[in-house]
Amino acid sequence: FESRKNLFSDYGTNFLPVPGDNDWNECYGYDINSNTDPMRELWRDNFAAESSPFHQFTRDFPEGGGGSDDDGSSRPTIYRQDGNPENYFFSHNNVAFFGINRPDGRSYISNKAPVDTNEAWVEHRLGLDSSSESSSCTFKSIVIIAHSWPKESLYDKVLGEYVDACGGTVLPVLSISGNAQPRSHCMTTKDESDMRVEVTVEAFQSGPLLISVVRDPDNGGDFFHVEDVDSVDSNRRCPAFP
Repeated sequence: FESRKNLFSDYGTNFLPVPGDNDWNECYGYDINSNTDPMRELWRDNFAAESSPFHQFTRDFPEGGGGSDDDGSSRPTIYRQDGNPENYFFSHNNVAFFGINRPDGRSYISNKAPVDTNEAWVEHRLGLDSSSESSSCTFKSIVIIAHSWPKESLYDKVLGEYVDACGGTVLPVLSISGNAQPRSHCMTTKDESDMRVEVTVEAFQSGPLLISVVRDPDNGGDFFHVEDVDSVDSNRRCPAFP
């Protein structure tokens, strides 16, 4: 953990990791009946705690991005969940970004906790936006980052409640995972009517991905775009969504 922390902190860019099974629930001594153990605290100390170089952004976002932090700056504040600082949230340009703890396999958060911690975190942050007295329902799209796909209940219940509270307009939702190994990293969708798409960043023979949220200047709607440096052009036949 310390060597990876040193590697990415020296790289000079904003870096926000989420835990996966190889560095979380598959580690020696993992206690599925508890929210913590020495290895998980070591991960949090290196990648999420206040003492970590990744606790907050260290570089401003590019100019012209329409920063939407509390003070309008181009370096949004990262909010972290009490007791689970690996779960984070920030907003920028009216897009809500969530990083959640969803490793592959069974884990305390998803299988043993009295309340699903990921769902509680997303529900809390969206609830603050939908019930704000000064400006409510400000998000135009939502991005969720996790090692494996979130539970369906997060979409059906938590995001559904936000949509209902905000007048019923369905928002585009992009889920980014690193657990699957498909032959391409084309965006996929289960149901085009719910405006929910998925993309994996661990596709077969893929290089680094640049995933963007693009806002239509005419109607203000958000779209998702994937740019890659895939040497075999595995995305050449990706489907187009309306």
